[in-house]
Amino acid sequence: MCTIVILRQVHPEWPLVLAANRDEFFARPATGPQVLRESPRVVGGRDVERGGTWMGVTNEGLFVGLTNQRGGRGQGPAARSRGEVVLRALEAGSVEAIERYLDTLPGDEFLPFNLLYGDARVLRVAYARPGEKRLRREDVPPGIHVLPNDVLDSPALPKVERARLLAAEVAHRPWPELEAGLKALLADATLPDLAHVPTPPAGEDLPRDFLRQLQALCIHTPAYGTRSSAIVTLAPGHVGHYLSTETAPCQGPWRDVTGLLAPPATSANG
Repeated sequence: MCTIVILRQVHPEWPLVLAANRDEFFARPATGPQVLRESPRVVGGRDVERGGTWMGVTNEGLFVGLTNQRGGRGQGPAARSRGEVVLRALEAGSVEAIERYLDTLPGDEFLPFNLLYGDARVLRVAYARPGEKRLRREDVPPGIHVLPNDVLDSPALPKVERARLLAAEVAHRPWPELEAGLKALLADATLPDLAHVPTPPAGEDLPRDFLRQLQALCIHTPAYGTRSSAIVTLAPGHVGHYLSTETAPCQGPWRDVTGLLAPPATSANG
C-alpha cells in the first residue's frame, strides 16, 4: 500500500476502520483479494512477481498492511521481499505473535518500509530503516491517522492532511454514509500547489511535476498509479466489511470480498 487511512475508536459501530490505496507500477503483475492461507484463514491481494502481499486480514480480525518508505528506490534491490513480512505477520495470527516475529526480523535486509498491524484492541506501526537491524515501533493512538510512504501522520506530505480532513467529515456517520465517504476519499485526485510539494529524498532525481502527482490520494501517471483499494472494518474477533477494487477507486467497480474469510463448509458426513 501507499496510503492507509485509520479511524481508531472513532466510529460508533466499528472500533477500527481502515481505507487504503495501493500505488504501484502498472507493469508489476498482481491479483485481487484471495485466500492466501487456510490456518489462520488469510485473505489479501497477491504480488505475482515476489509472491507476498501488501495487505491482508484474517478471519479473526487481524490486519496487516505495509507502505514503502519514500527514498527506498535509490537503494537498489533487496535480498528479501517486503511482501514476505506482511504474509508472515498475518500467519502469526495475533498481535503478540507478530511482536515476537518482528523481534527476530533483520530489518536491514529489506528496503525500508512501514508496517501497520493490529486488531480492534491494539494497533501499532513498525519502521524498518537502513542501518537499523531492529524495527522501531509505536502505538497508534485513538483518532484519525494516515500512514503514507513515511512515518505515521507525516507532516512532510500534503496528502496526509488532505486524507485526514476528508476522513473527519464522514468518520461518525452511519455505515452506508461512511462507506461512500471513504470511497470518495480514496478516489480523490486533488493536487497540492507546487510550492507545497516535498523535495525528493536523497538519491532520487524525480521531476517536480511527477512528485506533485504523487501527492494525490488517487494517482494517475502513464506508468505508475493507484492500482487497487480496500476498505476494512474490524470489531473484536470479527471482520465486519472487506471491500475491494482491482483498479483505481475512481474507476471501480467495488467488490464485497468479506465472504472469502468464511471457512469452507464441511459436509455432514465429515
